[in-house]
Amino acid sequence: MATVKIKLDKRKSSQTKEGKFPLVLRIEHQSMTRDIPFNIHLKPNQYNKDTGVIKGITNAVRHSKRTQKKYRDIDLWLDENYELIKLWSIKNLKLELERKFFNKQSTLSVLNHGAKYLGRLILEDRHSTASSYQDALKYLIKYRMKLARKSDKVIIKSLYQRDTKGELQVKDEYQEFDLPIKALDSGFAKDLRAYLTNRFDSKNTVNIVLRSLQAILNDAADTIDELKDHRPFAKIKKSSFENAPVALTMEEINLIRGLTFVKDAPLFHVRNYFLFMFNNMGMNFYDLALIKVFQFEDDRVKYFRKKTLYEGDYFSIKQNDESLAIIEHYIKGKEKQDYLFPLIPNGTPTNRIHRVKNDKIVWFNRYLKTIAKMVGIEKNVSSYTVRDTWTNIGLDLGIDIRQISSGLGHSSVKVTEKHYGKVIQEKILDEINARITALK
Repeated sequence: MATVKIKLDKRKSSQTKEGKFPLVLRIEHQSMTRDIPFNIHLKPNQYNKDTGVIKGITNAVRHSKRTQKKYRDIDLWLDENYELIKLWSIKNLKLELERKFFNKQSTLSVLNHGAKYLGRLILEDRHSTASSYQDALKYLIKYRMKLARKSDKVIIKSLYQRDTKGELQVKDEYQEFDLPIKALDSGFAKDLRAYLTNRFDSKNTVNIVLRSLQAILNDAADTIDELKDHRPFAKIKKSSFENAPVALTMEEINLIRGLTFVKDAPLFHVRNYFLFMFNNMGMNFYDLALIKVFQFEDDRVKYFRKKTLYEGDYFSIKQNDESLAIIEHYIKGKEKQDYLFPLIPNGTPTNRIHRVKNDKIVWFNRYLKTIAKMVGIEKNVSSYTVRDTWTNIGLDLGIDIRQISSGLGHSSVKVTEKHYGKVIQEKILDEINARITALK
């Protein structure tokens, strides 16, 4: 069990020129000791180790009361959190005591740096990324709750609130579960991964959370000199497990083209969106939702891909007759700054757009599955099916993978191969096998 005492650190290296020694809180845990200084230096005759009384310095009575109160508070906290603390290293325990009782490293805690990083993302209008990263922090806090023998099944709407300056601040109820960034070491990271793996069925979900937390800690390491070498997730595998592409054939696309629906009914809109996305190089649903009227000019739709906006992925796509007819239906009576498609209401604040998009993509996928059933397609279709289909048909036509990669907006051919490697490999092996087995 961890214990604490108030002692004078009488090591020669700690002695001042005046013959004084620092008064410290000595921590004993797992057969090791660490000291936290009180920032008070005393001669041996100025401190009574039995009574805790300080004498012979300015404000001696006040210093005696302050150090004794801190000692009692820490001793009580150690007793109340015994089950949690016994799992910690002495390094993590010291960091936690410094944060909780000595007001040290408050700005270097995970949630506090998270507030700075999320605030920066929000200023850059990267609300979807900020939301995803905060979700990862919520799971970290829930793990800390579990360690403290509290329910980790609670719903956390937000870890932060705005202060009078409009900056993000950690809510009071979550501060006790925060931890110093240095306390989140490789051992803690492995334990967190085990917790997440037990909590989620999907490995992708676990890895998304870990990659998000890594991004926050990497930002801290890149911006704070004290943390430049602190990268606890570096050796933990966090690779995504790509879902098998769900692609339609050209015949199945034509079956969907042949459907007719009541004008402006949900199925009518979903069919139009699906075909428009397919005709525009497998356009992402979010990019579809964000297109504004002014981006359609001279029979071309021009846009920056939202997912890779910061890499400058710009597209200018000439519209075929089918897409022109779809645009003509939706563009009537709209202003230049209006959204072309009725997915995001005009005037939606930027911090709400990604939430609206998330709701609409659920809506889109639900009706797309209905459309697939109507024409006898027994595949698990979704908004991703559009990109998978466009890519698959392009590969079947023998189009160079580098051109397909460019059309998809991938940063390199390697990204395309990662997503569609199995499909590409199958096509190569099928061709080789057909040639070999055809020999007589």
